[in-house]
Amino acid sequence: MEFFEYRNVVIETPNSREAEAYRKLELNISITSIDKPLKVIQCTSATPEDGKTTTAINLAAVYAEKGKKVIIVDFDLRRPKIHRAFHQVNDKGFYDYITNDVDYHELIIHDESNIDLILTGKHLSYPNIILESHKASGLIESLRKEYDYIVVDTPPVLSVTDPLVVSKYVDGVVYVVAYNKTKKDAAKEGLNQLKFNNANVVGAVLANIDVRKSRLGYYKDYHYYGYHNTKDSE
Repeated sequence: MEFFEYRNVVIETPNSREAEAYRKLELNISITSIDKPLKVIQCTSATPEDGKTTTAINLAAVYAEKGKKVIIVDFDLRRPKIHRAFHQVNDKGFYDYITNDVDYHELIIHDESNIDLILTGKHLSYPNIILESHKASGLIESLRKEYDYIVVDTPPVLSVTDPLVVSKYVDGVVYVVAYNKTKKDAAKEGLNQLKFNNANVVGAVLANIDVRKSRLGYYKDYHYYGYHNTKDSE
């Protein structure tokens, strides 16, 4: 069983360099979408434990910090993590919406961080088929009418087809690559799969840079999350 700690540095250490990096991420996303603002933003990666969930919760925290109404939807139906990141019990959520036709308003958790959540709930068989349903995409469309921003956490691209399915009804995809962990070939293949499926990849986050081992060591102990537009990279 995993016991990874998902840090929301925007809330926990708002004056840190880490938190500021996420604010720069949000700024870069807004700059790339001046003419058509992105409301629904998907976070994914090539392989597991690359930092996608950490990126999702901190990006949402930046929106909340700016006074925006934001919700995180956990569409990682196979290995959900958002409930652990917010120390919530995953006893109800998307499962109930799909199988029991529960009104999604009853499933929204209003976290003390001012970030709303829809968790996965119980395990669902055939997640990729469920995510392709009109009911799944309809949930996102309904949330569009009520929230300024919707951040969607999905599985890694090279693990399952789920994130490719979800990418069809979000506005943009943030692709997370872990420094010194994600293999170069895996990062390229994941990005190619997203582009092949016509996903709007708005940028990539380089996660888990330990500056103590880099030329920026004088910044002491933090992990920097940089952002760049994938249109300018191979």
